[in-house]
Amino acid sequence: MSMIIDEFSFDHPENKGYGKSKRLRLLSSSDPQFSTIEKNFSKGWKHSNKPKPKVHAVFKILSSDSNLKPYHRYRALVLSSPALRNRTKNPANEQLLFHGTNRFCRLGEDGSRVRLCNLSRCHLCCIIRNSFDVRKCGTKNKFRRFGTGIYTTACSSKADDYTLNGDQSSKFQVQLVSRVVVGNPHKRRQNSTGLTEPPCGHHSVVGEPGVDLNYEETVVYDNDAIRPAYLVVYGEMPESKSKLRALITTLFKTPLAS
Repeated sequence: MSMIIDEFSFDHPENKGYGKSKRLRLLSSSDPQFSTIEKNFSKGWKHSNKPKPKVHAVFKILSSDSNLKPYHRYRALVLSSPALRNRTKNPANEQLLFHGTNRFCRLGEDGSRVRLCNLSRCHLCCIIRNSFDVRKCGTKNKFRRFGTGIYTTACSSKADDYTLNGDQSSKFQVQLVSRVVVGNPHKRRQNSTGLTEPPCGHHSVVGEPGVDLNYEETVVYDNDAIRPAYLVVYGEMPESKSKLRALITTLFKTPLAS
């Protein structure tokens, strides 16, 4: 029996030529996966006070088998849970969820910027290289609504609140889209800042809007419950200098000196 290779693995036939020094594969806008991520991003943009931006690019994040196998083992463990015994569709309740973080390089700004940087403060590249680490919870934001865990959300506009471009020359914003094994979630509407794991019989905590939250968030407490899967590049295209010059020339009806 042939072994199934994870589509996010370097070893998958579609990812030939990719490896540790080249982890991002640019998806064509006609690719069904691009369409799925773009649709989820648009549907998840719920802040009425923030104009919905355009998705300019989606990169698939590739990893080694050694990085992906613990995720597979965790997913198999969740599948064996009695709480999910009668779940037939998406039995592990695996979801694609957004995560915003710091970027101190220009990764993803265009199709040629696909090499990870080595800056320790660039959380984006650290996550893509090594995946998430629950011990880093609270590094950027001290408030932990549902305790010490790894926070994601279906609300792309909420994840946007946590993005930061440390390189001021960056034109766009970026977010991670991760595969998350949600399993049997414990749903809460009130804060529970002391949590370090979900309640017994559950695999995650899902915060629902209504009391302490305005927008949904999903928290897992095991590093192997999550792996980065896509990088979304979005924002408004800055006006080029040539367009600005053309506008000024039109307004004043006189050519600008070179």
